[in-house]
Amino acid sequence: MSTVHKALPPVCGENPRVLILGTFPSPLSREKQEYYGNPRNQFWRILFGVFGEVFETPGYERKKELLLQNRVALWDVITECEAVGALDSAIKNPIYNTALPGFIAEHDIETVFFNGNNAYMFYRRGIGAIERNVLPSTSPAHAGMTFEEKLRRWRDVRYTFPPAQTL
Repeated sequence: MSTVHKALPPVCGENPRVLILGTFPSPLSREKQEYYGNPRNQFWRILFGVFGEVFETPGYERKKELLLQNRVALWDVITECEAVGALDSAIKNPIYNTALPGFIAEHDIETVFFNGNNAYMFYRRGIGAIERNVLPSTSPAHAGMTFEEKLRRWRDVRYTFPPAQTL
């Protein structure tokens, strides 16, 4: 019998322009209460590379700061589910994040990117149609692409809009 798990709240600052959607936090991420908390997941290393920052195993607050500085919000497509393990294929009885369309509209988000095809497919299945901006999954289970190729494809996040102006 699997246990019902709950997702994390969004990471969102003032005036985000981009939203990155994952599927659902891994067991380690839920335990740490940190998005992409598994050190084998390449998400943070890729995002630091996208924004030209050195990745020296920063703490979670620094990771969130990188997102906020670059006007990127982060959330998941599923808010609650039963799952054993970290694979998206283990997700059972998902409850979809139906707040996402309102969140996107409220924050006037210009582009939504999906961290892997599964996040996009869950969104379409449970929430509705949206532009298909799927980036390669940063999960360690997606080993068919090199880090450098993933980074190259993820650079779309940076080039979606000009960086925020500093005052």
